[in-house]
Amino acid sequence: MASEGYPTVWERVVALFDPAPLLWRSSFEYFRICLEAVFLRGELFSPIFRTAKLRDEAFGRFWLKFSAVDPTAPPKPPQGSAALIPPLLARASGTVLDIGPGSGTQIPLLKDVTTIQTIYGAEPCIGLHNELRSRILAANLQDKYRILHCGAQKETLIPALENAGVDVSSPAIFDTILCVRVLCSIPDPDRTIADLYDLLKPGGQLLVTEHVVNPGWRSKGSILARLAQAVYELLGWGFFMGDCHMNRDTARSLRKAAEKDGGWEVVELEEHFWWSPIMYISGRLVKKA
Repeated sequence: MASEGYPTVWERVVALFDPAPLLWRSSFEYFRICLEAVFLRGELFSPIFRTAKLRDEAFGRFWLKFSAVDPTAPPKPPQGSAALIPPLLARASGTVLDIGPGSGTQIPLLKDVTTIQTIYGAEPCIGLHNELRSRILAANLQDKYRILHCGAQKETLIPALENAGVDVSSPAIFDTILCVRVLCSIPDPDRTIADLYDLLKPGGQLLVTEHVVNPGWRSKGSILARLAQAVYELLGWGFFMGDCHMNRDTARSLRKAAEKDGGWEVVELEEHFWWSPIMYISGRLVKKA
């Protein structure tokens, strides 16, 4: 992905193909998992009747490989969309809900945030829990970070919080909710984000870094990038990439969640990489006190 400055024509062309390696690698893992299920595990009909399970297994394997870090290599400064995350997470405080932490790539960024008291990480893909747990231990956050086997949906999240000993009698539980590259894949985004809004305490903040639909010709955006998003969706992006959607207007859903209270107290959302099929919004929204 090109830098945040105005891109050259070549950078804009190259950016159109940024998602292609991800789609190729994730689809390769899916078909490999299907072959293993049929020929090695004897599950002849699992690609037909257990598609969801195989998709989860394949995506978990793909994501572990994609997010793997060589512990012997010197740390590199974050580039592209990854550079949006450190300053955002540094603003977390109090009791925190981390939606979809995955394999825990952002865990090292939380270890020095002294304003955090407790973190609950809601991760539905159990195949990522071991790596997530390892990174929590490596960051010495085992006393602060609790992994929940659930998604962002209220139906699974609330019972998981209750099982973890959280008092859910009041809906306002969290000082901070983190959403880093996850709202693209949650079911029913309007309802789920509205439910997350309810979980914020008055004055609580929602910190987001999310890739979103490219507005194309409607405002600052790229028609070519918007067309590329449509092509990747047709090629199975959502199917192979863990139900990720390139074409979500997440900024609209975030603003809509607070309409019943007359809107957010603070909305600080910035757009990034407007020329790319993986366009981002990043920033902070604060609930009215």
